[in-house]
Amino acid sequence: MTDNIAVQITILEQSYTLTSPVGKEEHLRQAARNLDARLKAIKDSGRVSGLERMAVMAALNFSAESLQNQKDMQVLEAALSQLDSKVQDHLNPN
Repeated sequence: MTDNIAVQITILEQSYTLTSPVGKEEHLRQAARNLDARLKAIKDSGRVSGLERMAVMAALNFSAESLQNQKDMQVLEAALSQLDSKVQDHLNPN
């Protein structure tokens, strides 16, 4: 069983106490800083009002970035696989 620790974070000047597995606290703090920055940017743009709408926009932005990262990872994995095949062909000519 994983031990958890309480972690204090701040998002849009609102404090939250969350639990995190021991050793993962900094990861949670960084995620909170990223979310805070994204929400502040959305708020400062003036195009979206209301905390709920800002949260939805931030979530959609993060989701779109995650999908793009997954596609990028697939392209890189395919390129590495091709490179590995070429290296193997040169190391083991038959």
